Amino acid sequence: MLSRPADDGRHGVAALIEPLWKQLAAMDVINRGMMFAAVLLLCFVPFCIVLQAAAGQSAATRLSHRYGLDDAASHAVGQVFASPSAASGAMTVASWIVLIVFAIGAAATLQELYVLSFGVQHPSGGTNAARLVGWLAALLGVGALAALATPSLNDVGGDLLVAIVAFVAATVFFWFSMRLFLAGQLSWRELFPSALATGIFWLGMQVVFRLTMSDMISSNYAKYGAIGVVFTLMTLMVAVGVVVILGAISGVVWRERAAAETSS
Repeated sequence: MLSRPADDGRHGVAALIEPLWKQLAAMDVINRGMMFAAVLLLCFVPFCIVLQAAAGQSAATRLSHRYGLDDAASHAVGQVFASPSAASGAMTVASWIVLIVFAIGAAATLQELYVLSFGVQHPSGGTNAARLVGWLAALLGVGALAALATPSLNDVGGDLLVAIVAFVAATVFFWFSMRLFLAGQLSWRELFPSALATGIFWLGMQVVFRLTMSDMISSNYAKYGAIGVVFTLMTLMVAVGVVVILGAISGVVWRERAAAETSS
């Protein structure tokens, strides 16, 4: 009599894990995560670095603060990124246009991941280009707001408050991103499980990298020099891609499971 609930519990967990694993395998999550990481590193990261430089901010300092890097790791990162004045001073109008086009291409890659994860039709036409530009503007706005708010939140409630706000903000932003990129083909309610799962995975990823990134950077820098810092950033970008795919598909599997239980 006492063993039956435990069996049912295991069956329930297996009923979620098995379809999740099948969908992740069908998506080829690791390879797609690596391709997404390459796009981010080549197309989006340079855009962010130059944009921060134009605002008089150091990408190395921003990265150090975000992940709590120690002195050795901060020094290694500083050897890779140019100073704000050097980065912004070398930019021309043509260079800005290229960077913006590349950044929009990174947004399009993220949209493709969501289209494949949710199995919907890919939006097209001029309105889709507007969606990509709008998402990019929203991302920059959220990033700027986070940079301004984080020190105050940390003073008020410490790391715990920062983590809670970051989780809520990530969930809302990914929820908005899914709705925008999919052109409203799925409702807000249908997308919420995926947004919530992505927010949870995103917070977990941030915590893990905050605890390990200093050692990773220092170790890779000692072994490979400045390129070792790039290896670490590539690892972070791969993790971002995996989190995006895993969060989206986890929500889909959960929603399908809940619908099946309701219908039965």
